[in-house]
Amino acid sequence: MRLFCTLMCAFLIVANRDHASGQTGRNGVIITPLVSGVSASFRGLAVRNRREAWITGSHGTVIRTTNFGHTWRQVKVPEAEKLDFRDVEILGDGSVVLMSIGNGDASRLLRSTDAGNTWKTVLVNVDPQGFFDGMAFLPNGKKGVLFGDPVDGRLDMYQTSDGGATWHRFPPQQRPELKEGEYGFAASGTGIVVSNQHIWIATGGSVARVLHSPDDGVTWNAYDTPIRNGNESSGIFSIDFIDHKTAVVIGGNYSKPQLDRDNVATSVDGGMTWITRPTVRMPHKACIQSLGGGRLLTCGRTGVAFSADNGETWKTISTASYYTLAVERSSGSGFLAGKDGQIARFELAPVDGDVSKQE
Repeated sequence: MRLFCTLMCAFLIVANRDHASGQTGRNGVIITPLVSGVSASFRGLAVRNRREAWITGSHGTVIRTTNFGHTWRQVKVPEAEKLDFRDVEILGDGSVVLMSIGNGDASRLLRSTDAGNTWKTVLVNVDPQGFFDGMAFLPNGKKGVLFGDPVDGRLDMYQTSDGGATWHRFPPQQRPELKEGEYGFAASGTGIVVSNQHIWIATGGSVARVLHSPDDGVTWNAYDTPIRNGNESSGIFSIDFIDHKTAVVIGGNYSKPQLDRDNVATSVDGGMTWITRPTVRMPHKACIQSLGGGRLLTCGRTGVAFSADNGETWKTISTASYYTLAVERSSGSGFLAGKDGQIARFELAPVDGDVSKQE
């Protein structure tokens, strides 16, 4: 969403690293700050396994680690200095797809099949109204879906069936119709989930809804959520599923991040009905991910919070500003990234105090 990208610069707060490390076991997650070696503002993050991760951001910046974050290598993307990479996906065969955002041809997809040594532009937005927001792939890496701001009143959408090598725009009748002032947020690239034939997309602005297709985008249903909405800076910024029925959305008003009610909601029926917890006080967040076992991690300019009970209760475990996170599901470990090149690794805290499993 265009205004989000413009106004974020005006509302960025300085990252506070004071509580970013040395977390105790009761918090459930240990956060270890790392050194990226760059100063970009990061929004895209993907993990392939516990050791390999890619982080992307402003000025065409792409960095990669293959040793659990101990060192990072800057990946050169030719002629990308003016691009803002807000999403990155690592596919099953190791291919990497980058998504940049912006008006017109600033929104595009690039793909590498050789660990970033060479890149090919596989999709360029040619519609003046188009503006990419996020993408997601099935675990096998073949099928993927990309969504963007509305064009002629309907969500802009593309799909691939060959691992991102080629993309095809959904026909207009298969793109869900949005309400006036409704759109997606190009925040952490986590406003979309795909699973088998299902697609879920989160929106914000004039309303905050979850759009769902059970048949690869042929038909759509829209479900209201209680997430804060009603203006161009509020709505759902991120969605994830804990299991096939239990889902969580998070967001708020990024221009007033201190507003801490109605910013997180959960569903137990596959995303059709959503509830908030009256006792939960959560300031604006930009990304949420399931760590498995009912554990959730969320981050934003207002810090990092952890839940061990499917989002019923939350604990702030860091006041540092991270804008995106990604998890390696089998281990529950992953990475966080934010402004000024700030990155960190997180791991589930050993319940018995044994730190021997940490790298």
